[in-house]
Amino acid sequence: MKFKIFALALVAFVGMQAQEKKEETDKTNKDKMVVTKTKIINVMENGEMVQKKVMIKTTKEQKIKTDPSYEGTINAPRVFPATKVSKVIYIDNDEDPFYDSQSELTFYQHDGKTYAFNPTDTGFEISEKESNETLANARFSNNADVYLLETGDYSGIGYFRNGMFVIEYYDDKGTLIVKKFNDSKL
Repeated sequence: MKFKIFALALVAFVGMQAQEKKEETDKTNKDKMVVTKTKIINVMENGEMVQKKVMIKTTKEQKIKTDPSYEGTINAPRVFPATKVSKVIYIDNDEDPFYDSQSELTFYQHDGKTYAFNPTDTGFEISEKESNETLANARFSNNADVYLLETGDYSGIGYFRNGMFVIEYYDDKGTLIVKKFNDSKL
């Protein structure tokens, strides 16, 4: 009889452990669309035609959210937050089956303008998408979450939080200025 009670208690304990609520992490539900395009182009190099292969992999991610005013109801209407768009460009310069170089672009928006975040060896540079003009350089710092930001007008820090890139700096009057770049809706 003791064995049956022990087995029943064990099963009940294991069942209760399975019902615990999981910790909410950054692994939220997302819509994700990946489009890959490959092009073969002919380029004249040193008097001969050489084939080069270029593959562009575009990833669009958007969090799945419902209207918070309908919290706790069934069939709440969906709201559409900003979409993060990333492009990875692979280039194959020779005849082997491997790509020789890759470059990744991520787009963010601020005040109706779209900015490209291009990775570099020391961090990344921020450029305006339309003019392709470099506006700022963000370099790695000792703190992995913070970047040292330098523009022609000011120096400050930048960090990623909740799908946004946030810039903080002080103006000439000593006022803290905070700018937020949202994930791009491209």
